[in-house]
Amino acid sequence: MEEVKREIAATSDEQEYRQAGQMFFLGSWVQGEIRDLRAEMRELRKELSSTEDGLRQEIKAVEESLRKEIKAVEEGLRKEIKAVEEDLRKEIKAVEEGLRKEIKAVEEGLRKEIKAVEEGLRKEMITFESNLRQEINSLRQEIKGFFWATVGIALAALAVSISVAIKIWQ
Repeated sequence: MEEVKREIAATSDEQEYRQAGQMFFLGSWVQGEIRDLRAEMRELRKELSSTEDGLRQEIKAVEESLRKEIKAVEEGLRKEIKAVEEDLRKEIKAVEEGLRKEIKAVEEGLRKEIKAVEEGLRKEMITFESNLRQEINSLRQEIKGFFWATVGIALAALAVSISVAIKIWQ
């Protein structure tokens, strides 16, 4: 597109020179030089165009290689992330398993401790019950002794009363 504009500009320049040529006669040598310059400009434009195409291809190749590198890096990062996630999952599972074992051990220890406390309380209750029974039996014996002592005293008092009554009656 630019080449067309340049050629149009060149032809318009040529028309200006022709108009000016009517006033001043330009020699064929100058016109030949102008043609040579135009031919050189065309060749330079072609070279520029081919160089431009080469640079575009080079840029595309660089972009493509960068895309490939980026994809490779992304893929590597994904794999690394997956590996880290997997390691974390394994670590979490190991920690969970360890915690479960600790919890079971603590529960087992608490159960044993509760059983020991229950056993101790049972023994204490049996001992306390035995002591209470002994005390109750002792109190029964004392109450029986007190009862029979009271009965004995009452009988003795009755005997004394009877003997006093008999003596009084006699």
